[in-house]
Amino acid sequence: MPGQGSQVLGMGKRLTERFPAARAVFDRGAYALGFDLREVMWGDSAEELTATENAQPAIVLFSIAALRVWESVVPSALDARWAAGHSVGGVAAAIAVGALTVEDGLRLCRTRGELMGSASGSGAMLAVAVSSAGAHDEVVELAEATGVEVACRNGERQIVLSGSSAAIDAARSVLGGRARMLEVSHGFHSALMDPILGPWADAVANVGFRDPERPILSSITGELLTTAAEVQDELRLGIRSTVRWDLVATAAEREGCRAIVLGNGRALSRMWRNRTLAADTIVVDDAFRGVPRAA
Repeated sequence: MPGQGSQVLGMGKRLTERFPAARAVFDRGAYALGFDLREVMWGDSAEELTATENAQPAIVLFSIAALRVWESVVPSALDARWAAGHSVGGVAAAIAVGALTVEDGLRLCRTRGELMGSASGSGAMLAVAVSSAGAHDEVVELAEATGVEVACRNGERQIVLSGSSAAIDAARSVLGGRARMLEVSHGFHSALMDPILGPWADAVANVGFRDPERPILSSITGELLTTAAEVQDELRLGIRSTVRWDLVATAAEREGCRAIVLGNGRALSRMWRNRTLAADTIVVDDAFRGVPRAA
C-alpha cells in the first residue's frame, strides 16, 4: 500500500467508474469522514489535496477501493500471505487484514494527517537516487553532516531524506541531479514530528484494533505482525520511524510472492526494477481494467 507523496488529482475516479466495489468504498469514506473526499481528490486544487489532512485519508481510501476491486475480480485474492504499507499505507494494510474497520481506519488517517500538519516547522523531503552500496553509504553520511534524517530506505535505488527546509536545501545542493523534492507539506519521519508523538499515541490507543485475519509485514522491522497489539504498535511507531520498504521487498522476493500494489503505487513498483519481484508485480489503480491474463 503506497504512502504520502503518491497523491494526484483525479485518483480513483476512473476505477470507480468501472467497478461498483470501488464506488462502495468511496461512499463509506464519505460517511466515515463526514464529508466527501472525492470533492478534493477529483477537484482542481493540487494544493488542497497535498494538504496532509487530506492526502493521507485520500491515499488510504484509494488503496482500499483498489483492494475491494481486486477481491471482486480475483477469487483467490483473500489467499494473500500478508499485507504491507509504506508509511501511512500501514493504515491501509491494517484495514486490508481486518485489524481496523474502513471507518475507523479513515478517521485515524484524518487525525494522523491533522496532527502531522500541525507540527511546527514545515520542513521538506528529498528522494535521492543511489546506484551502489557505496553511493548509499555516502547519502547516509551526507544526511548526518547536513542535519537531516533518513526517512525511508526504499531499496537499492532510493533513499528519502527528511528535515528542516534549510537542511534539505543544503543536502540538495550537494546531491544535485540525483535528488528531487517530494510533494509533501512537512518533513515527515524526522525530529520535526516529535511534538505530536504523544497526541498520536493517544489517538491510536483510542481506536479498537482486532487481531488481523492474516499478518502484516512490518515496514519498520520486516517482521510479521499477528496480533492487534502488534499492529497498533506498528501504527503508533510508524509516524516517526524510518520506513524500511527495502525489507518488505526482500521478504516478498525471498518467499516467492507475487506483489499486488493497491492504489496509486506505481512509484513503489518502480523501486523494484532491478529485482525479480518486478517482473510479476500487478498495480491496481486507475489504469486497471480487469484480471491480467497471468493472474
